Amino acid sequence: MVKKALCVFLAVFMFLSVPFVLPVSAEEASTGTYLVTASQGAKLYKTSMEEYEFVNTAPEGAYINIIKTENGFGYTVFDAVYGWVDLSSGVEFVDKMPSVTDKNKIEGAKAIHITRAPKKKTYVAGEESADITGLEVSLVFNDEFSSSMPVTGYKVAFPDLNTPGVKKVNVYYGGFSTSFEITVTKVPVTGIVIKKPSKTTYIEGEPVSFEGLSVTAYFSDGRNDGRGIVLDKGDYTIRGVKEGDTTLAPGTYEVTVEYMYPEITATFNIYVTEKSVKSLKLLKIPSSLNLYQGQIFNPSDFQLQATYDNGSTEIIKDFYIEYDNMQVGTGYTAKIYYMDKYVAFEYDVLELKETGIELGDTARVGSYAEDEISFQNLKVYIIYNSGEKKLIEDYELTHNIDMFTVGKYPVKVTYGDFSAEFEYTVAKRNETRIGDVNLDGVVRAADARLALRAAAKLENLSAEAFLAADVDFDEKVTAKDARKILRVSAGLEKF
Repeated sequence: MVKKALCVFLAVFMFLSVPFVLPVSAEEASTGTYLVTASQGAKLYKTSMEEYEFVNTAPEGAYINIIKTENGFGYTVFDAVYGWVDLSSGVEFVDKMPSVTDKNKIEGAKAIHITRAPKKKTYVAGEESADITGLEVSLVFNDEFSSSMPVTGYKVAFPDLNTPGVKKVNVYYGGFSTSFEITVTKVPVTGIVIKKPSKTTYIEGEPVSFEGLSVTAYFSDGRNDGRGIVLDKGDYTIRGVKEGDTTLAPGTYEVTVEYMYPEITATFNIYVTEKSVKSLKLLKIPSSLNLYQGQIFNPSDFQLQATYDNGSTEIIKDFYIEYDNMQVGTGYTAKIYYMDKYVAFEYDVLELKETGIELGDTARVGSYAEDEISFQNLKVYIIYNSGEKKLIEDYELTHNIDMFTVGKYPVKVTYGDFSAEFEYTVAKRNETRIGDVNLDGVVRAADARLALRAAAKLENLSAEAFLAADVDFDEKVTAKDARKILRVSAGLEKF
């Protein structure tokens, strides 16, 4: 129904019939069209007096258009050259004027003029095509339009005919332009009536559908016997909600249907309700559902899927597991909750027992001769049957270390019924050179590399090597120590 904007360029061509030739005397000469009958042609002069300068010749059989007369001469143009022609001989008046088809501006012409407007000057928006029937255009040679000549071959540019308003139609010819006005009126629509879509209530996350929506337009001109016309889907626009939208939050939304103009609308509502969980399903559970006393389930070992009442599914992260991990027993039931639903699984709680002790890295446990005995770097762990271990401090030590004699001394660590042993190193201070981590007597880049590996936990150092690597005396071997050793080995710094 609604037609797209139309910009039409129309060329109008007039074909001349054989002219009827009328003889004319100089006294009867008038403006109009003349046929050159003289075998030598008609001469054009610069003025209306023969003795003045010759400018051109129109050959026998040519048509010339006289736009004004003076002293029995006529002013005309031939091959874009203007001049005066003696009308008393060699030319004869004819009853039709030939077309002017020059594309460039014509010498002496002032403008083009709409001699007669087209018959059709009112259009119904979007329903009618451009029509220039009856349009006449003339080339004007003075400002009063008293000397003009009809032309063909002009071009016409129409504006958008889909929107109402008073609009300008442009006409172009010979480098000139003019225009005339047309009126585009609104389609005589009085209103629209809608039949709502089949579905207007949705659950959160469901795609909106306008299937079943029907729009009927009514017109004041009685088209379709006043029963209205059912519009095609592309004839109207929908505002407020987009079809297929799945992101609407719960609430009420007004949908506006618009036809042709902003004031021709009708509305209906769609309703979105909050989605709810229909069911939960465990897609993944831990490989073992046995807990030792006090242990907890790691949520990352579970994968929970929720199915909603709108048919969608979602992997849930923020669930809650309810279970008892302290009472030893089998066949316990754990529940995983999400919103108002839960899914259950069975598990066992096993007795947690201590199975032994374990010592940390003891290579750094020691001191220099004549210093105080120190177990600062000693780490002791209790081991459980679950495989876990816990750092403890309430252990007992048994030893017979002589701090005045360099050597290695056995030390026994006791915790309850468990025990373990290691060797405590008493080193001679002068035997350890600071920075000499590999203990070869020289500080080189290799010592810095060894210290760096120790800082990264890639290398275990003996107590003596640890003391050599700890160049800043903070009882730790770090990258800072390694950097210092490297710069000393390169002669850039000193200890």
